[in-house]
Amino acid sequence: MKKRYVLAALAAMTVLAGCGDNSSKQETSENTASESATDGGEQVDDSMASDDGEEIDPEFSQDVENNEVIDAEDAEEADASLDPITPSEFLVQNASDYVTLGDYDGVEVTKYTYEITDDMVQEEIQEELADASEEESTNAPSAEGNVVYMNLTATVEGEEASDPDETFITLGQEEFGQEFDQKLTGVSTGDTLDFSITYGDDTWQEDWQGKTVDFSVEVTDVTTSNTPEYNDDYVKDYTGYDTKEEYEASVREYLEQSYTEQSTYDEAEELISACLAKTEFTGEYPEELFDSCKEEALSGYAMFVDEGGDVNEVLDMFGVTEEDIEEEAKNLVNRRLFISAFAQANNIEVTEEEYVDYVTEYADYYGESAKDFETLYTRETLVNALYESKVTDLLLEKANVTETPYTEEDSEEEDYEDGETLDDMEIVEEGEEGTGEE
Repeated sequence: MKKRYVLAALAAMTVLAGCGDNSSKQETSENTASESATDGGEQVDDSMASDDGEEIDPEFSQDVENNEVIDAEDAEEADASLDPITPSEFLVQNASDYVTLGDYDGVEVTKYTYEITDDMVQEEIQEELADASEEESTNAPSAEGNVVYMNLTATVEGEEASDPDETFITLGQEEFGQEFDQKLTGVSTGDTLDFSITYGDDTWQEDWQGKTVDFSVEVTDVTTSNTPEYNDDYVKDYTGYDTKEEYEASVREYLEQSYTEQSTYDEAEELISACLAKTEFTGEYPEELFDSCKEEALSGYAMFVDEGGDVNEVLDMFGVTEEDIEEEAKNLVNRRLFISAFAQANNIEVTEEEYVDYVTEYADYYGESAKDFETLYTRETLVNALYESKVTDLLLEKANVTETPYTEEDSEEEDYEDGETLDDMEIVEEGEEGTGEE
C-alpha cells in the first residue's frame, strides 16, 4: 500500500494534536519466593503453603504471579485492539444503481514540481523562530507586532449587542481590517475606547459586509514577543543540531518532503475531480450516506468548538451557511458513490489486515491506541480513505500525467475551494522530522 495516496485521501481530516507516551508500562515484580519474613518473631520457612497446608513450590508460585501480570497485560491489549472488520461492507452497496462510470483512460492531470529556494528555507526558519518566541506583557503603548488582548463588543447597524467576547489581535495582521488595527495602535492595558467602522464587501465577516459596526473595547493586556536570535546557540538549544549549516540542510529536506506531499495531494485531487466530471450521477443516494457525509463535513469545523460550545457558532464565524454544508455533503456523497462503484467494477479490495496495519501505523505515529484513533476518525472514513488510495493508484496508471514546474502564475490562477492559494494553505505533511522541531 502506498502511503502517499492515503495521506491525500485523509488530507482534509483533523490531525491529532500532541503525542502520547509510547514507553512500556509493564511492571516487573522483584519479589522472590526465597525472601524470608518474620511473623511474631519466628522466621518463616522459604517454602510456601497452600490453604490446606500442602507446600507449594516457590518457583511455581512465581510463575503463577508472573502469569497474572502477563494475563492482565494481554487483557489491556485486547481492550485496545480493533474489533473484526469486513472493509467492503463500508462501501456503498449497489453503487452502480446511482452511478454510471465513464471512460477514464488518458485523463489529463498536471503534477507540479517545486524548487526549494534559499528564501523558502529562511522563511521556514523565521516561522520556527516565531514559534519559539515567548510573550510578555509590556507597559509601552501598543505597536505593530504586539498582541492586544481585549473584551470586544460589536454592534452591527444598531442591532442588540451580544455579551463581550474575549479575543485578541496581532497588530499588523489586520484580522478585523486595517482601520481596526489603527484604532488599537497606541493603547495600553486598561484603556477603553468606542469607535465605528464601515466595512466593504471584502471583509471575511459576512455579517459586517457593507455595514457599519460599532465597537466597544476594553484592553486587558498588551504583549510583546521575545523572538530568539538566529545563531549557533539557538540551533543547539532548540533544534538538536550543532551548526546552522546542518540545521538549514534539515529544513530544506523537510520542505522538499512537504512539497512533494503537497504535489501528490494536488495530483490526486485533480485526478478525482476529472474523473467525477466524466461520471454520471442519477441524483439519488441512500439517505444514511448523506447523513454520514454531512456529519463528516461538519467534523472539520467541530475542531474549533470550545468545550460546551456550539458548532453553529463556528460556522457563523467562518461565514458557512447550512446550504454550504449541504453542498459539501452532496459533493462527498458523489465522491463516495464513485469510489464505491469503481472499486466494485474493478474488483478492488481492502483486506482486514491492510486496514488494521494502516490504523495501527498511524495510531502509533500519533501516540494513540488503534481503537482511540479509529474512534476519532470513524471506521467509515478510514476504510473509504484506503479504498480511495487504491482507486487513485489504478486511475493514475491510465492517466496522462504531465509534470510541470510550479510558478507564481500558477498560484494566481489556482482556485481552491477555500479561496486560498498554495502559499496560504498548510502543507500536507506526514510529520516534521528533520526540522528539529519539538
